[in-house]
Amino acid sequence: FTSTRDMTSDLVLYSTAVIIRQVLVAGGWFIARPEVSTPLNSWSRLTEGVHLHQSGLSPYSGVVFHETPLALFVFSLFGKNTAYTSWLFILGDLLTSFLLSKVGEVVAKQRLVDQEVASSAGLHHPEARPLLATLSSTLTIPRLLSLSYLLNPYIIASCVAMTSTVWTNLLLSAFLLSLVSSHQVLACISLSLATYQSLYPALLLVPLCLKLVHSSPKVSPTTTVMTTLTMFSIFLASLLLLSAEICGDWSFLHSVYGFILTVPELTPNMGIFWYFFTEMFDHFRVFFVWTFQLNLLLYVAPLSIKFPSHPLLLSTTMIGLIAVFKSYPSTGDVGLFLSLLPLFSHLLPFMKQTFIILCMLLATTVLAPIAWQLWIYNNSANANYYFAINLVYSTAQIFLITDLLFGQVKRQFYITHGFSILEKEDKEGRRPILQLK
Repeated sequence: FTSTRDMTSDLVLYSTAVIIRQVLVAGGWFIARPEVSTPLNSWSRLTEGVHLHQSGLSPYSGVVFHETPLALFVFSLFGKNTAYTSWLFILGDLLTSFLLSKVGEVVAKQRLVDQEVASSAGLHHPEARPLLATLSSTLTIPRLLSLSYLLNPYIIASCVAMTSTVWTNLLLSAFLLSLVSSHQVLACISLSLATYQSLYPALLLVPLCLKLVHSSPKVSPTTTVMTTLTMFSIFLASLLLLSAEICGDWSFLHSVYGFILTVPELTPNMGIFWYFFTEMFDHFRVFFVWTFQLNLLLYVAPLSIKFPSHPLLLSTTMIGLIAVFKSYPSTGDVGLFLSLLPLFSHLLPFMKQTFIILCMLLATTVLAPIAWQLWIYNNSANANYYFAINLVYSTAQIFLITDLLFGQVKRQFYITHGFSILEKEDKEGRRPILQLK
């Protein structure tokens, strides 16, 4: 009976997700929205590149097309008919949801096993028993992951606009499933494809190496890391060689990856790059491009040192940081990060800013299209209004990431030391304060 009920609820969820997406596709929503479509993932730019490719012209000779050669080849086969191609993107979303639910199953089962081992070893304080996961989490977490992805407004908008972010999210979800399952080959393949698509996922090599080293204690850590890096490099090099074969030359490197790194086009989006470089003098540009791009790298080492035994949390955090600090972010990037939060539902009681973050995200989601309308069409506002919303939107994500990390630190402290230790007062009547350092 329970199995039948679960199958029925899954069918209702997936059917609802498909209907919502098809209705919005038929209405032509979101395709031209700057919050959803960027120069890197735009469907209209992809179709233009396909048209140039089919006409015998190189799409990379201009400044419009910035998709990968494999995407160019695949969509040249499928054609440009929106009515049919939209089903391909919807299928991509459904498959991503399925993979995320599998991630939830694996994580929930591993969490139960790990806490049983830790409890047997006496690593858990007796007061921490209410904080431990229960058997019901193996059912609720996968369902929440599917629900939060398929009915996420950011994900729906990205799918309806038929952006290539749909495929990046699919590859990242495949990587996360391989990560939590410790499948080295599949993880390297999916991560190399995601890196090939949007470059920034290469940062996830660090949590992958940490996970594989932890899951293979009998193998030398150096051997595991070198094998992983070699495998990833071989797969990525193979994709680049295949791309050169498709294009006939290496011009795509500058148009795809050079475009991501140098940020030559300053079309407004929900990121922070476009406004800064619009206002910046040209002789400062190279310095600040390097500064902005390297900023993302600065978080990898300290987070890896602080959370070496939590590769999934580290991966989720890096996905969230990429969504904030990449050169051309879209709502689809943030949508994936938000959809992963049910994996850490046990941290919710220790997060203090959830209401503020929710209000900030809701306000910016509503105000961004209004500010765009007033700026571009009504001519009664300017770029400052739109960028102010971008800043609040990015700040909300940073608040969420820091709140998530602090929740992990606080929960781990309570599990190890119990609750009463923070209730004890010193001679001056002061109580200890738990800080994230």
